[in-house]
Amino acid sequence: MAKSGDIMEAMRPKSVKELHASIAAAGRRRPLPPVANQLQTFVEQCRECEERCVSRLRERAKFEAALLPSNLQEKDAARSQVVEGVQHRFAALEGQCSVICGKRLSHLVTG
Repeated sequence: MAKSGDIMEAMRPKSVKELHASIAAAGRRRPLPPVANQLQTFVEQCRECEERCVSRLRERAKFEAALLPSNLQEKDAARSQVVEGVQHRFAALEGQCSVICGKRLSHLVTG
C-alpha cells in the first residue's frame, strides 16, 4: 500500500511548464482577483529592476577595477588580484538586488 505522501508527490507538477499546463487545463469559472494583476505587475517590474541593478553593479565593478595606482598598472599579478577582489565584492552585492528591488516595488501589491 502506497503512503499518502508518495501519492501527493506523484501528483505534484515536476516543472513550471507542467504546472502552467495543468492550470490552463483546469479551466476558470470566475475572473482572477485584482491582486493577481498586481502580483504580475510586481513580478515583471521586479525582474526588470534586478536586471538593471546587476547591470549597474557589473559596470561599476569594471570602472573600479580600472582605478589602479600607477605603480600597480605594470604588474600583472597585482592587477589581476585587485580586479579579482573588486569582482568578488560586487558579485556578493548582486545577490542583494532582489531584496532591494522587492522593497522598492512593494507598494505595487496592496493587501
